[in-house]
Amino acid sequence: MENGIQVISRSFIPVDDFDSFTVLGDPGCDGLGAEIVSTFVRGLRPAPEAPAPGSFQLVVGDIVPFGSRTFYHNMTDLVNAVADRPVFMVCGNHDTDYYDDYFGRRDYALGDRRTLIVVLDNSKRLIADRSLEFLSYALEHHRRPNIILAMHIPPPNGVSPNAIPPEEWEKIRSRFAPCRDRLKYIICGHLHSYFEDSLEGARLIVSGGAGARIEEEPGIQAPYNHVVDFFYDAAGVLSHRKRDIHPVQERHGDPRMQTMLSNAFSQECMAHVRYRLYAEDAEKRGMKNTAKLFRAAADSEWRHAKNFYYTLPGLQEPVPAIEEAAENERREVDEVYKECLDYAREHKLGLPAYAFTDALAAEKVHLGLFRKARGHLETRKDIPEESYFTCSSCGYTFAGAEDPKNCPVCGAPADKIEPVQ
Repeated sequence: MENGIQVISRSFIPVDDFDSFTVLGDPGCDGLGAEIVSTFVRGLRPAPEAPAPGSFQLVVGDIVPFGSRTFYHNMTDLVNAVADRPVFMVCGNHDTDYYDDYFGRRDYALGDRRTLIVVLDNSKRLIADRSLEFLSYALEHHRRPNIILAMHIPPPNGVSPNAIPPEEWEKIRSRFAPCRDRLKYIICGHLHSYFEDSLEGARLIVSGGAGARIEEEPGIQAPYNHVVDFFYDAAGVLSHRKRDIHPVQERHGDPRMQTMLSNAFSQECMAHVRYRLYAEDAEKRGMKNTAKLFRAAADSEWRHAKNFYYTLPGLQEPVPAIEEAAENERREVDEVYKECLDYAREHKLGLPAYAFTDALAAEKVHLGLFRKARGHLETRKDIPEESYFTCSSCGYTFAGAEDPKNCPVCGAPADKIEPVQ
């Protein structure tokens, strides 16, 4: 079996005996921007702490935002380029037209000697007769001690009402009656969240966090983007573990591409600031429509920069991010801005000297705040709540002040000191 997307042409796919596999839910239904796709790609990678990568991966629906050959083609090319294991698909409600052309059968099963995974199509919140007939056939002809049912939309449960109708679930449940003691897991996506429940003696796992933005669910603490690893433990019991997809800063394998991406990120950042400045100037001239155009472009460039940064890829964990920020601020305070300010004063360049003086004052505050935050993050999950304000004239940062009256650097009045939300 080759790595990448498996196009299903048979009702049953035998796989080599496996100890683990990974489930990814809803990577594409929220759009396919680079940030979302990079999260999905990280989810496809094996867990760093795992002794060995899982044998295969199962995407439980919604790999595209809607049925478009372009989306299917792009995601198929991407998965086939980055996947180091076979990848199986479940049809989701966003995977409408053309699913069969790219992924094959919607109802199928795969298994080794001890595990049977049955994949059913409930993307329209209904269970077709052909799906039920296949389910009965798979349970009868491919008996295994451990059975997993995978489908996109969850069955009725005690956590979320976003589920298939009870009468549709009853059709499935009745087919499992002869082997209910062997049904270990029901795996679903659809909800951009994560929760567990018990159903028919099995464990229901609902996971839709492999790319799509996480959504609040009543009574559920919103999770981080994640995948779920299923594995046999040391006692031979089928178990699972939710694993967060943390963006980790790493260098691209191609040095030239690394440089291209870094340059693109820098260019987009500068364009974002430049267009915001143009918008402010147009607003002062009474050219509101021109200002709006520049703000639209600035917003777009910000999102381009964000996507390029994730493609590098991404952000660091909070503690190393704070450490990096503190070091950057220290370098600006002790070296870069100090050198620039000394040069400007020596050559009597008044305006640059003024700008560097203002910036240096703010960077000293940032340095202190980041160093203080680093101490808290060593022992806590987050830093204590604090009020922050920014002077919109010079950029000075206030922390802890209830109501700053004036900026101590440039003297700006209170109405130019803005709270940070």
